Amino acid sequence: MIQASSCAQIHTPASVVLAGSPVSVSCSIEDECPLTKGKDFRVAWKINNHFAPSNLSYQESNRTYGLIIPSLLDTDTFIQCAVCEGENCQIVNGVQVKARYPPPVPQNLSCSLNLTSKRFLCQWDPGQEMADLATKYTLHIFSVMSKKVLSYKYVIPVGKHFHLIPRESYPLLLKVEINVTAVNVLGNATSETLKLIPLETAMFDPPEINGIEADAVGCLNYSWSLGKSQQWLTIAISLELRLKTVNNRQNKELVVPFTKKPRSKLNVCDLFHGTNYSTTMRVKYSSLSKWSEWSEWSDPKIAATVMKAPSGSLDTWLKVDDQNAQLYWKPSENFRANGWNLFYTVESMEPKKILCVTQESHCFFNLIERVEKVYLRATNAAASSNHTEVPVYRNRGLGSVSCSSNVHPQSETSVEIEWGGTPTSLSVTGYVLEWRSLNEMPAAPLSFTLMDKNISSTILTGLRPYQPYEVSIYPKYDKGIGIPCTLVAYSIQKASSVAPVLNTREYSNERNGTIRGKQSLVVHQNLNGIEMMLFVIPACIGLSLLVFVVFACFGKHERVKMCLWPIIPDPANSSIKRWTTTDSMQGMPPFKEDKEPVLVYLSHFSLLDLDEKEPFKSDYVKENQWSHHIDSCDESHSSFQTCVRCDSELDRDSVPYATVLFDGPYQNHSSCPPPYVRSESTQPLLGADDPGSPPPYENVSPRGSVSKVQRFTAFPQNPTEENEELWEEFPMLRSLEITDTDHI
Repeated sequence: MIQASSCAQIHTPASVVLAGSPVSVSCSIEDECPLTKGKDFRVAWKINNHFAPSNLSYQESNRTYGLIIPSLLDTDTFIQCAVCEGENCQIVNGVQVKARYPPPVPQNLSCSLNLTSKRFLCQWDPGQEMADLATKYTLHIFSVMSKKVLSYKYVIPVGKHFHLIPRESYPLLLKVEINVTAVNVLGNATSETLKLIPLETAMFDPPEINGIEADAVGCLNYSWSLGKSQQWLTIAISLELRLKTVNNRQNKELVVPFTKKPRSKLNVCDLFHGTNYSTTMRVKYSSLSKWSEWSEWSDPKIAATVMKAPSGSLDTWLKVDDQNAQLYWKPSENFRANGWNLFYTVESMEPKKILCVTQESHCFFNLIERVEKVYLRATNAAASSNHTEVPVYRNRGLGSVSCSSNVHPQSETSVEIEWGGTPTSLSVTGYVLEWRSLNEMPAAPLSFTLMDKNISSTILTGLRPYQPYEVSIYPKYDKGIGIPCTLVAYSIQKASSVAPVLNTREYSNERNGTIRGKQSLVVHQNLNGIEMMLFVIPACIGLSLLVFVVFACFGKHERVKMCLWPIIPDPANSSIKRWTTTDSMQGMPPFKEDKEPVLVYLSHFSLLDLDEKEPFKSDYVKENQWSHHIDSCDESHSSFQTCVRCDSELDRDSVPYATVLFDGPYQNHSSCPPPYVRSESTQPLLGADDPGSPPPYENVSPRGSVSKVQRFTAFPQNPTEENEELWEEFPMLRSLEITDTDHI
């Protein structure tokens, strides 16, 4: 490669070289180069901007200089030529040289035959290719047919790594050799050679089972064919039949290999009698070839073998309580139904009697005392099995196994049960382990298993996770059944998923394990939105009213007390006096207006003018005899107004306490105080009676005139003898004394 400039030309044999190989570069200085004309100069070399060692450069001729790199390893190397005068160097030209490698060896070459299009597809992994270096591939195929070597070469377009070989380029059933060669400017590489038969690389379509016949006892015959696109093949190929029992307790799976030509018959024997089998099929070229792959399984086909009488015995577990018997059974390991739709018959021989006929695996019936054995047989559409003899043990009070049994969960569906030994004085012949789920409604059927006497543990399988199972271990003896040890077992446990539900009749919850304890019971009501509103709103309103009433009662305790039970004065323990503070007014009904306290002398009293001509006709003064009332404040009572304040403050609903009686208008009364009349209260006001004076508080007959009193006046502070006599005769009147007239 040559590059030119105004000062120098640079040359290298190739711009792409094999990595690790030597590289030579030459630089020719032009005569007219201004950097060298008339100057003393020298030529230096730079490799990737670093000055090359002087021992790598040389001078070829007068103005031509060279550089040799012994081994070029960098993928991209920049080589430059510089003209130097003293220490001052200036680059005059340069070239880029690339170090590359030959193509990698193609890997993972594989070929497969498509039986539908009959094209042979080969593909490979190119490895790490170089983007700036083109790589071409060539596919070679060799075969020998009739002692003639056939060779085909296919050039693959750039960027593709597969090729479809046409049908005429390869034999179907003969061995061929195939390889791929990769080529670039620096070399080539060839893959490993494949040696195979094209047909053995074919992936077959799933075959078809055309028919199944049960022509002999325990045998099935099959007719089959390849898929529609491959039915042109007539060579023998490998195939497999997979048979599974359907609705059968044995649950067996059988795979039978064959090497057959298409459309040939296949026969499978030694099958269960009277059993439904589901059969599928798959094929490949050869079971010995490492290149052959199985097809997908065909669609299943179901067929049944010929029935015969059931064979083998049944495992039984008989529980007798007085005359009530419960018999359970299940197939033993050697039992064969040899048919379907089995039904079972339980009967006794002495006396000859059929106890029950059922399709279930248990039967309940009554036993008379002299029956010592019962017999069980299974029957299908062909015939009945031999009898299974079941002894009747009525003695059930024998020794029990140790109840220190241990439960060891094995998985979510299995658990190991261990139990202790039995009394040494008794000969144990075996054990019966029975279990049933406690959560199923209606009650789950009982399951059981029979065990040898030397076994002290067993694993129960097929359990439901988080479900409790009641497990009982019965020891069996020659003459009876021992007392069972019963426990509750779980295969796996977790926290209860639902809280307990409490109602008026029962309590239940999904416990998911053994309940170790219960917290305080809390009842939650399950309410929807409307029910919640109907419940919460009235409750809140009622609670608010209750709180309001309670606070009101405590805040207004005295007023509430007066409203509910006002204090009525007891005249027997009372006296008329004045109250001057609010505390001394307790027990009185509240005023209609809140005002400052006032002097109160009487709650109520009336003045009565009694006509001289009208005597008392009874012990009590009639209502129409009350001619004047203290609340009346007219001009005729002006003298009374000087003594008693006639104010609206005294206009209260109060209990009359006393009445003052005058035999004439009180304006004309003498200074002699008027006598009292009887109080409206029916309770006595004073204690003892004075025999020398009129009965207290009785109406006084107007036998004589009463001294006139011009007006009510206050008694003097120093009472006279006459006044003292008056107080002694009328002690109640002392309460009417007004000592401080300034307040009136």
